[in-house]
Amino acid sequence: MVDKEYLKKHLRKREELETTIIRYNALLNKDDISSPTGKTGLSIGGTLVSTVENAVCNKIFAEEKIKRLEKDLTEQSKIINSIFEKLENPYEKLVMQMRYEDKLEWDEIRGEIFGNRRDYSINVEKYNDKVFRIHGAALKHMKELQKENS
Repeated sequence: MVDKEYLKKHLRKREELETTIIRYNALLNKDDISSPTGKTGLSIGGTLVSTVENAVCNKIFAEEKIKRLEKDLTEQSKIINSIFEKLENPYEKLVMQMRYEDKLEWDEIRGEIFGNRRDYSINVEKYNDKVFRIHGAALKHMKELQKENS
């Protein structure tokens, strides 16, 4: 069931993908791969492993993790998006898409939706509450939609 916890885990998985990509790029930029093969680093099972071999292994592990995370996220996104599309209230759909598909922070969502209102700057908290109420209503409606389909 897609609920608040499922969506939180989805966001965490997206963050894990982002951080793995950062690590992967750092590994690519690291000079170890072009270092002389004579350099040795780790000892695995009594065998010395060169710095180059270690860097290549780390790169391969990161690549595999990225592929796995991308596959998982694609599957989760299909499930999540199919439920978002069923939401009747366009603002509920918008808030959920901005938060869980576009990965916007709450203040960014609030600003995009209500930022052009004249009283926005003096009533930011009021608009914050509105965004959270819309989100809460969307979660409630998603739960109802999923009960209907089961």
